Amino acid sequence: MICYHPNHSLTLPLMEERDIEEVINLWKKEYTDLGSDPNINHVQIFENKEEIMGCSNPHPHGQIWAQRSIPQEVQKKVVHQKSYWDQNSSSLLGDYLQQELDSKERIVLENESFVALVPYWAVWPFETMIIPKRHITFILELSQQEVSDYASILKALTIRYDNLLKPHFLLCRYTPSAYRWKG
Repeated sequence: MICYHPNHSLTLPLMEERDIEEVINLWKKEYTDLGSDPNINHVQIFENKEEIMGCSNPHPHGQIWAQRSIPQEVQKKVVHQKSYWDQNSSSLLGDYLQQELDSKERIVLENESFVALVPYWAVWPFETMIIPKRHITFILELSQQEVSDYASILKALTIRYDNLLKPHFLLCRYTPSAYRWKG
């Protein structure tokens, strides 16, 4: 469990951006620490809010799951993205992002480093993705400016979710810690 702030009533949308940056830097630290364990091959960072979304703790917090196995869905995505890279010498999400930037149909928010959009394959109402404009493989590759920009877009997006839905589920999924290809 990760407590976001000493003031336990603050959720991400209510926090200052600099405080969200601290949370993101904590995610990076935990990813580093957990990912360096040879018995851990997948790290997943998430937040759920309110009991309806499975939250059993009343104060705002996030959670990190770390496990030896890579979930099947994640493994399939990694394999397909690696295959796309091998065939096209470019990243699948990078190429997809460029299409979305060109069409501007599903973009929710954009800043210097990130785009929040509704993917055309969205399964859930209000499902969004935050995609970096620069190709990165791991959260650890975020520069300090990108951490700031990520905090900014995450705050803006979660404010919108809170205004629309109140409870929400935030899932930050990164490349499995055991999968160290560059592409």
